[in-house]
Order: sequence, then C-alpha cells, then structure tokens
Amino acid sequence: IKIALENNRDIQIQEQNVVVSEGEIKTQEGVFDPLFNLVSFYNDGETPQLSTFIPSGTIKQKQFSLQTNVEGSLPTGTFYNLFDIQTTRTDTNSPIEDLSPNWFNNVNFSIGQELLRNFGMDVNRAFIVTARRSSTISQKELEKRVAQVLLEVENRYWLVVAARKNLDLERTALDLAIDLRERNQVQVDVGVLPPVSVTQAESEVAAREVNVIRAENDLQAAEDDLKNVLAMDLAIKISAVDEPTTEVRKFSEEESLDIAYEERPEMEQGELEIANRETLKKYYSNQRLPRLAVEGSVQLQGLGGDENPDRLSFEEVPEPIPPQFDSPGDAFSQIWGADFTTWQVLGVFSFPLFNRTARGNYIKATAELDRSVIALNQTKDNIALDVRSAIRQIQNSLRAIDAARVSIKLAEEVVSNEQERLNVGIGTTRDVLEAQRDLIDAGVREITAITSYNIALAELDYAKGTIIEDRGVQIGGE
Repeated sequence: IKIALENNRDIQIQEQNVVVSEGEIKTQEGVFDPLFNLVSFYNDGETPQLSTFIPSGTIKQKQFSLQTNVEGSLPTGTFYNLFDIQTTRTDTNSPIEDLSPNWFNNVNFSIGQELLRNFGMDVNRAFIVTARRSSTISQKELEKRVAQVLLEVENRYWLVVAARKNLDLERTALDLAIDLRERNQVQVDVGVLPPVSVTQAESEVAAREVNVIRAENDLQAAEDDLKNVLAMDLAIKISAVDEPTTEVRKFSEEESLDIAYEERPEMEQGELEIANRETLKKYYSNQRLPRLAVEGSVQLQGLGGDENPDRLSFEEVPEPIPPQFDSPGDAFSQIWGADFTTWQVLGVFSFPLFNRTARGNYIKATAELDRSVIALNQTKDNIALDVRSAIRQIQNSLRAIDAARVSIKLAEEVVSNEQERLNVGIGTTRDVLEAQRDLIDAGVREITAITSYNIALAELDYAKGTIIEDRGVQIGGE
C-alpha cells in the first residue's frame, strides 16, 4: 500500500491539483490587494510657436514629473484611490510663463461605494468562497483517488494470491497424475491392469503439465498487473505473503449506508458543489442589477517657483510675483495648508439596455445548481448500489466457500474410493482421473470464493468510505 501511494501517478497528479486549487484561493483573494502605482517621466524639447510675444518662434522646455497613488477595492463594494500625488517641475523660456522653473503639485483622495450591483460582502467575496470550497473538493478528490488505489491494490493483490494458489493446485494435480501413472505402470507390469491404463494416465499428465504452464502464465500476468498499479519495474520480483481471511463477518446494510453517506468523499464533494452553485446563483442574480455608485473626492493643489527672467511685461518694471508663489517651497506648503481645495461628489448610474449577458449568466447558474442537486441524488443512488452489491457479494462468497469446502471433502472421498477400486481391479483409470478432476475443480471454486470474499470485504470498506482509515492511511495534515 505504501509503495502504491508513493508511486501512483494519478495520486501525484491529484496532489498537484490540490496545490493548484490552493493557489486559486490566493488568486481570488488578490483581487482586493491594494495596487501601488509609480509613474515618472522627463522630457526636454523645443516647440514651434508663432506669436507676437515669442519673437524667436521657439519655446524650449524641460519637464520632470512624478506621480504615485494607491488604489483598490474592498469586499464591501467600496473602491478607493488614495494618495494620488503628482508633482511636476517645469523649466521653460516661454515669456508668457511668470515662473521658471516652477513646481506644480496635485494631491487627490477619492473613495466610492457601489450601491446596487457589486454591493456587499457576499457578492464581492463569492469567488473567494467558491475557490475555498473548490479546494476542499480537490482534497476530497484526492481522498477518492487514494481510496480507489487502495481498493485496486487489494484487488490485484488477492488475484495474485489466487493465481499462486491455483498454480499450487495445478502442480498438486500434476503430482497426482504422475503418481497414478506410476501406480498403473506397476499394476500393468504385474498384469493387473491393461496397458491402456498407463496411456490414459500419461495423457492426463501431459494435459496437467499444460495446465501448470497456463497457471504459471496467469500468476506472472497477475503479478505484472499488481506491479503496474504499484508503478514498479516489471522486472522486480514480488512475493504475496499475506493470506486471505475466511473469518465470517456480519454487516448491517442500514448501518453501512449511514456510514457511507457520512464518510464517502463523493457526498461532501456533491454538497460543496451545490453550495458553490448557490453562491454563484446569488452572485449572478446581483449582476442583473444596474450599477449605482457614489464617489467623493478632495483635491489639493499647490504652485510655486522662481521668477522667469524671460517673462513678458508691458511695464518698465515687471509686476512682482505674488509672495504665495515666489518660492518652490510654496508648491508644497500650499498642499499642507490646503490653500487650494476642490471637493467633488460624483454619482454614477449605468444599465445595459437589454442586459442579456447578466440574464444569461443567471439562467446558466440556476440550471447548474439544479444539475448539482440531481448529481448529488445520483451519487447517493450509486453509493447505495455499491454498498448493497458489496454486502451481497460477501454473503454469496461465504456461501460459495462453504459449498466448495463440502465439495472438496466429498471429492476427496470419491478420489480415495476410486483409487481403492482401481487397486483391487474393479475400477478404471478413467474413473480415478475423473474424480481427481472433480477434486481440482472443487479446489478452484474454493480459491475463487475466498478471493471473491476478500475482494468484497475491501469493496465494502470502499463503498462505506472507510478504506483509508481502516488501512491506517493519513492524507496531508489529517
């Protein structure tokens, strides 16, 4: 079992699916991560300008700008743009600019709230909630695959044991045929039996040698099947040491069904799938609403710099720069002092005229929810069938074991009687061989019944959803 769980490719793939589903949770949670932006640029250029005030016809300008902000949204439907700060330094020879170089600063804070569509925690966290449930579904899928591997390993193992016992039985049958041939040869030599008795025995020896070869091939094929499940090199030798049980076990179908409905991972998967579909139905129901949002913002501005030596003046002495702008530091002090403040309240309303996309998504979500409910009911039916079939197979196998053992006991007596009849000259070799074949067939039926019984026990544990716990297997952090 340990080898199978470590090497099985399907389990390894499903383990990675669990990791993927956990990553999807992070992805969905990341929708509400604040976004920090930083933009900067520098330009240095000349612009042609035809103006009476610009005799050179050219404006030279150097400009450096830095902008940063933090924006994002909250699960409540709130959206924000905080610390939207932009500062720009401009150095120009334009005579119509009084300040050069000058600094212009702009700081903006805004926050808004969705009021209809995308309003509330339930709607905005829908995909996070479904991602978490989907991760649990992936974990349950891993449990299901582990259980399937455990069942498959046990089935293949008991088939190997059965093939080995069949080989031992065929070898025993061959030994019986060889012994009969030798006995007949002695009796032919003393004149008790006709020579045809040896011929009949030799023919049976040859037939049973073929049966031994077939049994050896069946054992090798069963071992290869087991190695394939274990993902082992087919050249490695394996030995089945555990013997099958014939201990009689009683099971209540009603109790087994209750356990199965509680423990089978498919049940929890189905319930989680329904919960996901209900969440998505509510989400897409909300998406049918129009968008109604309100947003408030406040903007702070500041301007300052040095006097432009090339600035245009219509007087002999240029008018002085107002003191609140005549220093680069003024651009920043005006921000802190909120000297130039603009408040704004914005309302937004939008609605698709036909809204077919939202309506279509809601229709699909409703159908998918209904489909999930049907699928869960189907899963319950399949689990009930698995439990009933396993219990019935256990009961039938026990009866078959008892019948095979009775048949073996009687066949052994018949073989002994026919051998005695042959020894005293009133029986035939054909009768002895026929009795031996009946004994071998009874042995095969016992092996088949015992194998079927042990496989049925494993299948019942699987059907009840307890095979992982009963085999002492732990998955992840369980």
